[in-house]
Amino acid sequence: MAFVILAALLVPPALAYLGFISLTVMFIADVGILLVAAWRFDRGRALGARDPFLDANRADYSTSFTNPVPPLPAEAIEPPKDRPGRI
Repeated sequence: MAFVILAALLVPPALAYLGFISLTVMFIADVGILLVAAWRFDRGRALGARDPFLDANRADYSTSFTNPVPPLPAEAIEPPKDRPGRI
């Protein structure tokens, strides 16, 4: 698949070199080829499949980057007395 994408990326510069298309059309075609290739890679994954690159240091809960005080889990403030097996 990578060779097909590379070959597709070489066609617009070759056409521009021969004078069939302008440089502006060449750049637009190359960007379009890259966008279509990325879209096809993303659409090729199965529905509900997890991301291909997993982050081992991901956050357990999401928060805003602009929040000056990150939210703390309840277990850090109050002991979980209502859970079985815990004191």
